[in-house]
Amino acid sequence: MTNLYSYYFQVTFIAAIVINHMTEVYLARRQQAVLRNNLAEVPAEFKNHLTLEEHQKAMRYAGAKLNFAQLHLIWEAAVLFYWFPFRGIEKLMFALPDWGLHREVLLLVLFMLAGSLINLPWSLYSTFVLEEKFGFNRTTWKIYLIDRMKGAVLGAVIGLPLLYALIYLFQKSGSLWWMWSFIFLTGFQFILVWLYPTYIAPLFNKFRPLEENGIREDIEGLVTKAGFQASGVFVMDASKRSSHGNAYFTGFGKSKRVVFFDTLLTELERGEVLAILAHELGHLKLKHIPKSLALSLVLSFAGFWIMGQLAPQEWFYRGHFIRHVSPGVLLLIFTQAIPLYTFWFSPFGSWLSRKREFEADAYAAKETKASNLISGLLRLYKQNASPVVTDTLYSNFYHSHPPALERIKKLQSLE
Repeated sequence: MTNLYSYYFQVTFIAAIVINHMTEVYLARRQQAVLRNNLAEVPAEFKNHLTLEEHQKAMRYAGAKLNFAQLHLIWEAAVLFYWFPFRGIEKLMFALPDWGLHREVLLLVLFMLAGSLINLPWSLYSTFVLEEKFGFNRTTWKIYLIDRMKGAVLGAVIGLPLLYALIYLFQKSGSLWWMWSFIFLTGFQFILVWLYPTYIAPLFNKFRPLEENGIREDIEGLVTKAGFQASGVFVMDASKRSSHGNAYFTGFGKSKRVVFFDTLLTELERGEVLAILAHELGHLKLKHIPKSLALSLVLSFAGFWIMGQLAPQEWFYRGHFIRHVSPGVLLLIFTQAIPLYTFWFSPFGSWLSRKREFEADAYAAKETKASNLISGLLRLYKQNASPVVTDTLYSNFYHSHPPALERIKKLQSLE
């Protein structure tokens, strides 16, 4: 019976690799078709905001990224086939000496190092060819190499203790290892979220308080009303790596921050800065962060419970072409293979994210002016060469923010 289960799972797993990647290529091509069909003319709703040249740059940039993404998808499928059906993970495992807990950790570390090396050419091409071609890249080779070195050191300092702890719990805490692992990892993640804005992010970028002359009082009014502190609004030196603009909310407790890219602030008027700040504060006021954390905890608990049920099942490992039952192998299966099965839930996650973006937009429109948020968003689309047209099905799978036209129309109804 074990062999039969393994066979069925192997067929299912191979089908998932092929079908998922073919679906993603299909979605990319649908989006490309929309871009081609709208290349010649700026959509009527945006003619007062975008020139034909700006619009076409966005279309070509998005098209180039989609071409790149499709090649990368094919490559990712080939890599998955090597690691699983062609038994690459199994070969790596059997090549390591039997050092108990250390062997499990070494397997995971070597796998991650191999993954970094395999993806390095794609990262280099994206940064120094694709982004460079469209005028966005400002990353020098020096910055790129320093970032990679810092990332490797940080990964070792944080990742190695984490891996050792998880493998130790698996081996020593009995049948409820999955629950203790969940509790430990959850606590670890909360610590990281708390540490990230204050201690980790500054290793890669410089942050300074937002102090724009003439609007400081308005900023303080907005953030105080949202239950925030003005000292938590920062500007990040994103311009040393890219000319893309953005803003985001991070951290919790006293480490909460709203962060503006300096590249964004150079493009925005005073009212637009306040409107986009209000949008980010809306996520805080509407408790989107704790809601997201709560959902993440529920999904994480479910994932660890499922892992606990499957951990002793030999057919599950063989179903992924690995004839070795171990905690390190189990973690690799869940981090590398399970996303194939959860891919079809992506539209739900995207829908929920877009719903919260609409809610934050409504909050910003109420606290500032909808027209200022509209003009600020349009400047952001223009600065990032983001296409203002999109295929609905593609957007449902991939976009965490509402499509431009849908978002602008919603805001216009709030004016």
